[in-house]
Amino acid sequence: MDFDLAYEVSTFSTEKRPDDGFNLAPYLNRVSDKLASSPSNILNDDIFEMARQLVYYIPECTDLNRSETIFLTFTKAFQCGIDSLETVEADADASDQKELLCRYVYLLFGLSQHLVTMFGESDVNKKRKKNDVDKKRLTKLNLVLSSILATICDLLNLQLSVIIQSSTSTNDFCDVILKLAYSIMMSTETLKEKNNRSIFVKLFCLIAKNHQQNNQVCHRLTLALPFSEHLSDTIAEILSVSYSAYENQNLVQDVLTSLAEIQNVGPNLAKNIGSILVKLSELLGQECVTFLDYFQNFVTATPTVRAATMMCFGNSVNSLSTSQELVTENIEVIESLISTLEEHLLDNFQIVRQRCFQALELIHSNRQSKLNFKEYRYTWALRALNHLEDKSSFVRKAALNLLKCIIVNHPYTVDQGKLSWKFHWEHYAEATKEIKNIDNGIIYNAIRANELENNQLNELIKENEDDTQYKDVFKTVLGAIPPADHNPLDNLPSEVVELILRRKFLRDACIFIKILDKSFEFVADNFLNSKTKSDVIAAIEYFTIGDAYGIETAKIGVKRMLHLVWTTGSNEDGNRVVEKLIDAYVTMFLTPFSGETERNKTIYVASSLIKLTFNCNMADLISLEKMISELVKGKREKEKYDYNGAVEHYITPQVVSALWSSFVNYKHFKERRGAIIILSMLAASDYRIVHDKIDVLLKYGLDTKNLNYEVATYTCIALRRSLPRKIEDDFVYPNFAKAISKCKEILLTNTIDGEWYNLAEETLTTLYDIDIDADQTSTLILKQKAVDVFGSATDQTIDKSVALSQFLFLLGHVGLKTIIYLEKCEADFKRKKQDHENKKNEQDIELEMIGGTNEDEFSDAIQNIKDKELLYGPNSILAKFVPLVVEIIQKPKVYSHTMLKRQATLCFAKFMCISPRFCEAHLGLYLNLMKKSTDPIVRSNLVLGLGDIAVCFTNIIDENRNALYSELHDKEISVQRTCLMTVTFLILAGQIKVKGQLSQLAKLLVHEDEGLRQMAKMFFQELATKDNAIYNGFIEMLSGLNQYIDKPGMTDEEQPFPLAKFKEVIRFVLPFISKDRQRNLLIKKLDVRLKTCTKMEYQRYAFCLRELIKREDGVNRKEKDSESEKAKYYKEILKKLDEFEESNSASGELLKPVTRGPKRVSVDDRKQHSEGEENDAKEVEDWLSGSEITDGANNGEVRGPLDGQIREQSSPDVASDVEMIDQDLE
Repeated sequence: MDFDLAYEVSTFSTEKRPDDGFNLAPYLNRVSDKLASSPSNILNDDIFEMARQLVYYIPECTDLNRSETIFLTFTKAFQCGIDSLETVEADADASDQKELLCRYVYLLFGLSQHLVTMFGESDVNKKRKKNDVDKKRLTKLNLVLSSILATICDLLNLQLSVIIQSSTSTNDFCDVILKLAYSIMMSTETLKEKNNRSIFVKLFCLIAKNHQQNNQVCHRLTLALPFSEHLSDTIAEILSVSYSAYENQNLVQDVLTSLAEIQNVGPNLAKNIGSILVKLSELLGQECVTFLDYFQNFVTATPTVRAATMMCFGNSVNSLSTSQELVTENIEVIESLISTLEEHLLDNFQIVRQRCFQALELIHSNRQSKLNFKEYRYTWALRALNHLEDKSSFVRKAALNLLKCIIVNHPYTVDQGKLSWKFHWEHYAEATKEIKNIDNGIIYNAIRANELENNQLNELIKENEDDTQYKDVFKTVLGAIPPADHNPLDNLPSEVVELILRRKFLRDACIFIKILDKSFEFVADNFLNSKTKSDVIAAIEYFTIGDAYGIETAKIGVKRMLHLVWTTGSNEDGNRVVEKLIDAYVTMFLTPFSGETERNKTIYVASSLIKLTFNCNMADLISLEKMISELVKGKREKEKYDYNGAVEHYITPQVVSALWSSFVNYKHFKERRGAIIILSMLAASDYRIVHDKIDVLLKYGLDTKNLNYEVATYTCIALRRSLPRKIEDDFVYPNFAKAISKCKEILLTNTIDGEWYNLAEETLTTLYDIDIDADQTSTLILKQKAVDVFGSATDQTIDKSVALSQFLFLLGHVGLKTIIYLEKCEADFKRKKQDHENKKNEQDIELEMIGGTNEDEFSDAIQNIKDKELLYGPNSILAKFVPLVVEIIQKPKVYSHTMLKRQATLCFAKFMCISPRFCEAHLGLYLNLMKKSTDPIVRSNLVLGLGDIAVCFTNIIDENRNALYSELHDKEISVQRTCLMTVTFLILAGQIKVKGQLSQLAKLLVHEDEGLRQMAKMFFQELATKDNAIYNGFIEMLSGLNQYIDKPGMTDEEQPFPLAKFKEVIRFVLPFISKDRQRNLLIKKLDVRLKTCTKMEYQRYAFCLRELIKREDGVNRKEKDSESEKAKYYKEILKKLDEFEESNSASGELLKPVTRGPKRVSVDDRKQHSEGEENDAKEVEDWLSGSEITDGANNGEVRGPLDGQIREQSSPDVASDVEMIDQDLE
């Protein structure tokens, strides 16, 4: 009876085990001996049955060496059998040959099934013990698999049709082999070894080519795709090798056709198809042109596959542009592919647009390409610039990467590869001027006429050409008209041609730089402040590239991105923004050329750090200090391992020495200033940097004979940072006697220079840090300054008003530093007492209870000093001048000196923060001054002071917070900004409540000043992080925005808030109310208000309801949702709003309640469109049911878009409204 291979394979199971009488040793010995003597012994039924039992035994075998012996016994025997068939005579019995092949193939099939299982077990062990992988076991399994695959390949080299003698039987035989191969390739571990994968690829190629099994191979490959991501590269390799090595073009065509015809392509299948297409296009190389028609079939496929096709086109263009001959032969194909890529930059799906940009980047980054990118450079740069506004961050990042690639591969190398606008523009203007003087301007006019035809590119530099300095250079020469029958650009001398080409080259460079300028400006304005961390990181990398190529506009972003050092958190890829920022600054400023000497490297780093301080405002310097702190922190972390400062060149001791050298031996003021700024910043992280250099600081920073106020200011900062933040008991203080003396001299200096006030502030702060008797020293300074101002022997050359201004500044700041000093003493007392209590025993505690000083007593004593002594005590020097300060403020016409009034006001504000008694007594004067002062700087200072007062005495300011909010409408933008900044801090810190004033802050969201708008947006974004803050104040905010509507006889200050701005505010604020229950309650509250409102109010409430229900999506996504009580309620509201819009109610009249009618809103009328930015492939979540869910601040439970309590359909009354508010407050 013939051996039925198909049947045996179909009934084989890895669960089968040997018969009861099975014994491994005799079975294995007999089978191996018989097969070794002659492979044809497998035809013996007894031997074959014993061989079958050995295959069944493999799962029970725990010894891998024995299993390996069984595997190799059969593969070697089969190999010998194949070799014998190659030499068999033509008249041999074909039936025996067929039987032999079938039995061996069956055994190999069974062995392969068990082998796949063993690979899977190795994968499991690998996952459990990541650091203890059994490499020896994997090596043996790979050896066995290699033997099986090589044997099958040798089998496929035979003429099977001659042996089997039936096309049907041959197909069945090959199908078994394909099943064997299919089971092997479905395992994720079997084809990881390179040699096995190459043999496996050969197997498929042989069976398809030698045995006409294209259809079967195509079917198997297609069948495997949806379930195995790991097979994409292998399948692409099979197709590539089949075409290139076996000339089997049909297999590639069949597989591509089959993939294109698949219906209902899911996400995983689409991803795998895309991977195959991309890999195949890479492997085919130049031959991809043969199959471009088949690739075109995927252009209309699903987004994922279409996106992969775009990458295929990019690979194809690269392959066809490696030589000039290929470019010439295939130029039409190349242009067609690039055109397709450009068209799909406007595809509806973000993944396609993203891949198009990546494909263009791939093409442009190919350094072996022979394409002329001149015609594409402008187009691609402009397209990338336009897509920086794309809604998808992935597309924006891809567009930015294309721009980076274009910059890196630019051809304008005249200025050593730099893209300096100034350099190229000046040379362009010079070349234009030279051409203009040739042949009376005829040549120039001809060239100019051609240039002006391209309006889009000409507009980029038109503004610069119209500049007064260059206008005459680019003006057409009047009367220089070329003859009609003569082209002035023909037959020109070589020198003129060279000049024309040089000018054209420079003009192209100018246009290119101008495009890049626009991109850098846009990225600086939009990407650096983006909430999407990938945008921020992409912007950092972009500015790093721009700085490397000397693009002037990139420097704006380089300085702006310094403030990103305060960013917290990490992006989705785990790349922290701060780390990227530090890496960028290290690359730009702290990485010297590798070929330089160590000395030059040190000088480079030190000078770079100093240059970072040039043209910096206070905010820039604060961020720079944070940056250097992070930099030093990172350096210390590296020093724990193998950090080598000489190699890394961050801030080494040699760099610090170079900074000190710059401070001492400066040539320019900016260098000394920059050096001391950097040294003071470094001292914040390591006080030892300046601890031993105090004499140097005093000699070169505080030299009163040649005192520079800015240098002295930062010297004072460095001086106080010579002390560690936490001073240990055994710390030895430096001798600060000279430093204190220098500080006194500075504070007693009489000068009209306004920089003195900044210096005096830092000097006083330093004095209170380094002087143990700072209170006594400051008292002596005030007395001496008072004598200088009021004494009879005062120098007549001194301006009394200026001297008095300085005195008042010192008076107020000494008072402020005194209360800080007292609070520090109180904190030290509590800390020491706590340390003492931790050490003492029970008896000590009892004794202290009898006669010790407790914390409350000490705190009361400190409070008594602040409340009654500093500003009212008979021995207090501050108290003696309080009447003078008040008099100056109350008589602005008598004391008309601007600086005097400002310093008096500032001193007054500081006094208000010292004593609650003084604050209560003079609060009315303070508020009146803040309201009526004509100096915006005074008003700004008073607003800031009021914020400090609110922090110090919350109960005093709480009743007068309206005065603070009123400054939001000051006529000066600077005062408004100061007020908004102050209010933001106080509200977010919980110092004052936002109740009743949220509408005033909301109006700033649409203010005409961009800075105020951004600050207001930041306020609401931060307020949204507070529990229910925006929700609790929303109704009140709504009432404030609707104020003065329909009010007769309104004044100019009582104008209603415009409807367009109202809608803009609501659109911005409502998304912050994200809890479903809160949105549901708002809908009900607004529904109640519709009954008693005017027509104009109705329009506004209706808009709010539509915005709320729009997000809730009142239409049914599921039938059960459409029948829920909540969905019905929403539809009734929408119906009522529609009826109002259709009605012709009289304007200004109170509206009667609109009776709710039957449902008539269609599903299609109000279907919500997904506005998600990142993933077009994802569908919006299914609409969840509106069952009653108790609100508990979410507490981790999953909540649906219609969460919240469902109440009865009857209209809720005012009582229920109050009840809901009470519940919310709970």
